[in-house]
Amino acid sequence: MRPACERDAEGVLQILEEGRASIERLGIKQWGHGYPGIEDVLADIALRACFVAQDDSGHLLGTLAIRLDRDADYTASKICWLTCDAGDGEPPYAAIHRCASAHAALRRGVMDFMFRAAEKVCRDAGRRSIRIDTHPGNTAMRGFLRHRGFSELSSFSLVSHGASADRVRIGYEKLLER
Repeated sequence: MRPACERDAEGVLQILEEGRASIERLGIKQWGHGYPGIEDVLADIALRACFVAQDDSGHLLGTLAIRLDRDADYTASKICWLTCDAGDGEPPYAAIHRCASAHAALRRGVMDFMFRAAEKVCRDAGRRSIRIDTHPGNTAMRGFLRHRGFSELSSFSLVSHGASADRVRIGYEKLLER
């Protein structure tokens, strides 16, 4: 896994669009209304928050964003998180967003590899936990998160984006071992 660069932007967007199509086929409206778009990808790249996995030939296999800043949706939620965020200084957590595997890489362990690598990135950045959320209907992701040791905490509504009908998410958190 490596940080994405600008030349990866279109490939990252393609993977995210494949992910959106996969969950839409299941009737899940997690990523609608043009989100995430190229602007989101470029912003993540500029912040060095976008990461990619690639094969030996350089083909992108998966992507995720690791945000080390405070997440507005998580701050606004009423979830009883596993780590306390006093709201001053750096947050005790990192947040993973916009994760997807390329269609050709499904069921090859790419996302498991990326989450293991993300845990190291977050630990190295001094974070005590990782937070993530997903749509209640995204049972594949929910199962993956439980398999990776994330605790399912509570549902909440997004404040930052999404149509009012599809803002409900389930929050997860995993404490990182030092």
